[in-house]
Amino acid sequence: MRQTSCCVVGAGPAGALLARLTVGADGRFSRLRRLSGLPPPIKTSQPIDVLWFRLPRLLTDPDGIQGRLGGGAALIMLDRGDLWQIGYVLPKDEYQRLREAGLPALRRALSERAPWLADRVAQLEDWHRFSLLSVESDRMPRWYMPGLLLIGDAAHVMSPVGGNGINYAVQDAVAAFNVLAGPLTAGTVTVRHLAAVQRRRERAVRITQAIVNQLQDRVLVPALRGAGLPGIPLPARLLLRIPFVRSLPLRWLAFGLWPVHVEESLRAASPAARTPTA
Repeated sequence: MRQTSCCVVGAGPAGALLARLTVGADGRFSRLRRLSGLPPPIKTSQPIDVLWFRLPRLLTDPDGIQGRLGGGAALIMLDRGDLWQIGYVLPKDEYQRLREAGLPALRRALSERAPWLADRVAQLEDWHRFSLLSVESDRMPRWYMPGLLLIGDAAHVMSPVGGNGINYAVQDAVAAFNVLAGPLTAGTVTVRHLAAVQRRRERAVRITQAIVNQLQDRVLVPALRGAGLPGIPLPARLLLRIPFVRSLPLRWLAFGLWPVHVEESLRAASPAARTPTA
């Protein structure tokens, strides 16, 4: 059996491995979280369902994040350059009714909400093109215990409404590397180092969850229930006319509140010191 300083466990299969530290990066359905015995997560938003799929993006399409609400559903479109990452947001447990209505009805609904997609919705020829995600945002009170550190959705499930779950998972990994690379190489990693990783990342996670969850609970969920959209106050409408202010949501989605980078001292270190895994 091979021994290493650190073992990173993702969503895929893994063999037996001895390690001083196991990093749980196995997502929102984390088995390591479930088996760890850590305090249960704190729920931070109402549950909804999101049907994710992708369609090509043309140069004539609108730029940036697009959203459409109405008819008991919401459409969130994230600009990924040459494609749209699209979330069709539904009230909890409405997916089966959508399936029974059939793909033609769904394609019509998409075309009505975003007419510029009408020439592409035919590409959604079967349900395998979609991925259903049950959205329940939460946060672990503690991300670590002796020998174990949780990061990404294993530590804090981010609502996909903001499209920033993968960004925060990567930034967690970079922060963990910055804190743990030296102690792992020296064989001196302790619970204090694991706590330092959570301290570096928890504030950004809490603030982002609060922003996204307010958007979800105060705008999306009431609209899905037919309550209509709340009006935007005049000061906010005036601010949104400023190009820099309009770009802030995109910057936040792309880079997070406090972007994390590999520390310069680690960049200059030897390859062995830069690599905490075997």
